[in-house]
Amino acid sequence: MFPSVASLLACCLSLCSVAQATAIEHRAASTSARDIQTYYNVEGSRHAEKAKALTADGYQIISLSTYGSPPDVKYAAIWSRRQGNPFEVIQGADKKTYDAWLEGWKTEGFVSTHVSATGPVDSAVFAGVVEKVNVTSWAQVCDLTNPWGYENATGGVSMTIKGFRMYGTPSDRRYCILGHENVNNDMSTIFYTTNYSIDYAEVYRSETQKRFWRPAHLFLSEDHVITPQFVDTDVGTWVAKEGLSADKLAKEIKAQKNNGLVPIDLQGGGNGKEARFSVIFAEQDVPSPRKWSVTGTTGGFKDNKGAQAAMDNVMKNWMKKNGVRQAQVAIASNGTVLTERSYTWAEGNRAVVKPDDIFLLASVSKMFVHAAIYNLIQAGHLNYSTPVYPLLGYNPEDDRANNITIQNLLEHTAGYDRSVSGDPGFMFQTIAFAQSNGTRPASLRDVIEYMVARPLDYAPGDGYAYSNYGSMLLSYVVTNVTSTPYLKFLQKNILKGLNVQLYQTSAKKHENDRIVQESKYTGYDPVHPKTYKLVPGPNGGDGAIKEESMGGFSLAASASSIASFIGHHSVYGTGDREWNGWRDGTTAGARTFAESRGDFDWAFNLNTREYLSEEEFDDLRYWKMPFLFEDFPLA
Repeated sequence: MFPSVASLLACCLSLCSVAQATAIEHRAASTSARDIQTYYNVEGSRHAEKAKALTADGYQIISLSTYGSPPDVKYAAIWSRRQGNPFEVIQGADKKTYDAWLEGWKTEGFVSTHVSATGPVDSAVFAGVVEKVNVTSWAQVCDLTNPWGYENATGGVSMTIKGFRMYGTPSDRRYCILGHENVNNDMSTIFYTTNYSIDYAEVYRSETQKRFWRPAHLFLSEDHVITPQFVDTDVGTWVAKEGLSADKLAKEIKAQKNNGLVPIDLQGGGNGKEARFSVIFAEQDVPSPRKWSVTGTTGGFKDNKGAQAAMDNVMKNWMKKNGVRQAQVAIASNGTVLTERSYTWAEGNRAVVKPDDIFLLASVSKMFVHAAIYNLIQAGHLNYSTPVYPLLGYNPEDDRANNITIQNLLEHTAGYDRSVSGDPGFMFQTIAFAQSNGTRPASLRDVIEYMVARPLDYAPGDGYAYSNYGSMLLSYVVTNVTSTPYLKFLQKNILKGLNVQLYQTSAKKHENDRIVQESKYTGYDPVHPKTYKLVPGPNGGDGAIKEESMGGFSLAASASSIASFIGHHSVYGTGDREWNGWRDGTTAGARTFAESRGDFDWAFNLNTREYLSEEEFDDLRYWKMPFLFEDFPLA
């Protein structure tokens, strides 16, 4: 080990500290058969003694918190007995001493894994842990006056926050932030308090409404402000508590032990009897590993075995690199599915994807409204040149809008530019307030009436701008002309038995879905516009009400259904199968692609768009899969 002068000085400082609080220690066995030891309200000398003894006994520290006002500083920690890397701890150090200690161990190849601080800026006391662990890149910055300034220290590298402490005073806050490079594209969120406080209860409610998400840390300041961090990993059953006194914490630890749960994160804040704790209990202190699974069949290639191995390898490498949990790939010819492979890179508490599972399609949904319009044109109910608003009985404020035709909407040349005036498909809360003062959710009809009262962004036919609203308006045309709800018209006249469904907005409707449309983002609920409640991105947090936007981006189907459908319908244009045409879709919780490529059709679905980058997605659809098709041609 590296016995730096700084570490010895810090140890001496901690041994000389004086404390008045009663130390409390607990020991429990977790359901993963690892011993857990927990203590809190201990002074620096006792923490140092415990660290030495527990280290010798094969324990690793998994949670560390320092709190209280110097010199009366206390420590709370959780230790787990398990195999681990060499590590060193420090406590009771001022910033200069701590920084020297950290730099010393850093030169020896150690990485900071825990950091905590307490007290006013000029007399803050630091504690931490460094570990000999393989982390490619990491960054730790303390004494930040704004937590968002941490991004300037990462060199553009995506980081997962591993440690945080808001110290100082309410009028002069400081932030200490530790991050490790996010090499697996793991999802997490953290909510800082700066000049504006967060609504912790609302944040907690909305974050845990996202399926499989849980609190990872409930970091606590001296004035009891919680900075919550959430992740989507699996530790079994979990329970989180906050605002506990030492006595209540002791009772909670005992109660949760009887339930088979152990503490995995413990944070303290405050002095003496005013000290409060936030704690997270779980069945296991180490998140469950992901497992790779493949289902489905392969056919239609000259070398089915070779093609299957190559395709599975492409998807395995791509999904692991990008952290994507669920995906499908399907290949068809003349509407007949030849290959359908389903991929899962996920924890055991999530479903293994099957070929008939349905995914949110995003803008791949638009191919169905194109097919419906083509059906009505072929039947003589519409023409490409039909003016849309006069057909629907509207008199737009901008007279130019009377010239918008079916063709304009199909080709995105109607005069709507979302980069100029916004995307109505994701503005349902705004439109609800404009049309009804927020007394009810906006409908598609409300969206149309909102739009006809506003000027166009350019004259119809004079430009091109991709428009979700245009496709939504086309679905309204289908309903108006046929007197049939849009989805029912598709099911009766277009789909020919294919399983294409509405992806409903409400999160409750998806509590048991096999496919989890994953997004870390939340936003205001457009279904209840006046509540300003946060909901997951795929469930209205992106601003959309999916029941009203089916023509644009809110249908769901399997990759097999899509590959089959585009064997007889244009994938991007309007009419019959389109040679070498393609369409992609992206929305919160979904990324999709479909292509008619030469004499076959293929599609793939992902359950998220939060992979490493769009360059990664393009590499998959434009290079990796096409090269596979060249190496393994169809029979």
